Amino acid sequence: MSLQFERVDVLIIGAGLAAVTVALHLPRTLNVLLVAKHEVTSANSDLAQGGIASSYLEPSSVDHERDTLVASKLAAVPDRVYTLVEEGRTAIQELERFGVVFDRDATGYAVGREGAHGMNRIFHAGGDETGRHVMATLRRQLPDNVTVMEHVLIDTLTKSDGRVSGATGFNGETRLHVQAGAVVLATGGIGGLIDWTSNCRSVTGDGLVLAESVGARLTNLSRIQFHPTLLAVDSPHLVTEALRGAGATLVDTSGNHVMGQHPLGSLAPRDEVARTLTNHVGPVYLDTSRVERLDERFPKLVATCDAHGIDIRRIPVRPGLHFHMGGVDVDAYGRTKVAGLYAVGEVADTGVHGKNRLASNSLLECWVFGKRVAATMTLEEKPFTVNETTVFEVSDDLFGRYRQQIGEWLTISPQLGKIVSFLENTQQLPRTKHVTRQLSEQTLSIEAARLLARAMMRTEDGYEQDRFARTADGIST
Repeated sequence: MSLQFERVDVLIIGAGLAAVTVALHLPRTLNVLLVAKHEVTSANSDLAQGGIASSYLEPSSVDHERDTLVASKLAAVPDRVYTLVEEGRTAIQELERFGVVFDRDATGYAVGREGAHGMNRIFHAGGDETGRHVMATLRRQLPDNVTVMEHVLIDTLTKSDGRVSGATGFNGETRLHVQAGAVVLATGGIGGLIDWTSNCRSVTGDGLVLAESVGARLTNLSRIQFHPTLLAVDSPHLVTEALRGAGATLVDTSGNHVMGQHPLGSLAPRDEVARTLTNHVGPVYLDTSRVERLDERFPKLVATCDAHGIDIRRIPVRPGLHFHMGGVDVDAYGRTKVAGLYAVGEVADTGVHGKNRLASNSLLECWVFGKRVAATMTLEEKPFTVNETTVFEVSDDLFGRYRQQIGEWLTISPQLGKIVSFLENTQQLPRTKHVTRQLSEQTLSIEAARLLARAMMRTEDGYEQDRFARTADGIST
């Protein structure tokens, strides 16, 4: 097998907003390599519809802070939340300096509102295609010291004298070794492990496996958010929460308001809406009859509904896996407990989301904490030593069956027996030294799913008395 070797100051694994933010803010004297598992646009950041939450136009960040903590079920870390919302007040101006153009109307910024927000504070770019516009703009601003490589799968982190010294993987089908003074995990969440999700198929929890393999701590893995409104068709498409912020309501076949008993109605926190819709008998629709300028404000949604022959005035929806609040344990600057290893974005557990993420805080988290990682990163070159790599020896058919099993328990209401069955079925999988890209990718997915399954088992064992709270974590019976 041919081998490619790269030697860089900083290796960033991922290509979404968290990764790009770090790359944009590192000193330009550094040699930075940013690698994408598939195309750079195959990142959840590019799919973001809702926008970026910020108290930029408010007198202070106090209300944004309160809304974030309340939505988290008071499980978020207060000082981290303060960091997010206070430093996030300048995010809009900073993004504009990089060329991002936010939507405006006759009164100024066209800010919207989403679930559990007490006021309009969601900034959009290109209507419901904020992520695509922001990412395209920022990627064009990447400086010459940043090299971007697509179709790179990182399957192992290397470590020397207690410090991460680089990584190995595949560039296409070529074996790749990268020596680095520091490594940043910006690999995203876990949604791609199953089919019914708002996430990219390639986002499969790789960062969790990589971090755990070198001794980093993983926390709150059972805290999984399900978005209430994915388009209820054969293949999932996210229906942005901003639509409800603009006046759409969740109704049943008779037109009754499904969330009518909640004080916030259809704009209740995501976990509460998702739980209600999951337990609802019969179809649920978004009634958009009160939404003004629908075509102008939600062009992607209109095009998607047209393509599926759906009446835009009555959109069928159902919950789907959306966001992982847990992840790699980091401090306020993205540092893990392993020297030389940082984590940022959805792969990291920064403590700002608690048991339920407030809508549109995810892109804000990437920007705020991505800047912090870049500002405090330290580099140290260590010997690059590669240990023997093995992977699970699984056929395509067997992996497909495992993936189907994952989809049966990685739900808003998983059955304990299905989790146990998956863990038992994958416990004694044979390993091989014949490492291929496909087997490496499948191995990472299975290992990530096993990490989640074991975390769910621990949640079941430790909090059996708290079934209501665990529903917000995605663990209920």
